[in-house]
Amino acid sequence: MDAALNEVREFHRQIGAAVADSPVLLPCERESASEMADAIRALLTRCRSMADDGNSLPARLCLALEEMAEWVEAHAAGDLVAAADAWGDRLYVLLGDAAAAGLPAAAIFEEIHQSNMTKTAAKAGSLGKGTKAAAFRQPRLREVLFPANYGPD
Repeated sequence: MDAALNEVREFHRQIGAAVADSPVLLPCERESASEMADAIRALLTRCRSMADDGNSLPARLCLALEEMAEWVEAHAAGDLVAAADAWGDRLYVLLGDAAAAGLPAAAIFEEIHQSNMTKTAAKAGSLGKGTKAAAFRQPRLREVLFPANYGPD
C-alpha cells in the first residue's frame, strides 16, 4: 500500500495538490463541514430506503456514504483520530467493492495512475483535479479487465 500512496503523492505533486508530511486534518470551515456531513447523512437515509442487506450496489453505496459522513464529521469536530478511523474505513469499503465485484484492484490502480500521470496541473476552479491536456492518455481498463483478449500479436 505504501507504493500506491507514494504514486498518489507523485501525482499530487505533479498537479499541485496537497501532500502532507505528517498526519493533519484537511483544511475546512467546521460549520460548512458539519453542513456537508448533514447532507451526506440525508442522502444516506434515502439510500438506505432503497438498499437490501446484501452486496447490491445500493447496500455498498450506503457503506460508502456512512464512512464519508464520518470522515467529514471528524473534520467538523477537529478530531484527527476519528478522521483516521473514518479514512481507514473508507479505504476498506473501497477494497470491499473490488472484492465484491471481482475487480483486480492493484492492476486497476496502476493503470489509473499511469493515465493520471499524463495529466497536467489543475486549473483554477477544478477542485484540485488534474487537467486532461493534449498528452492525456485514457486508462486502458478493458485490457486490465480482460487480459486474455489483449495477448501478444
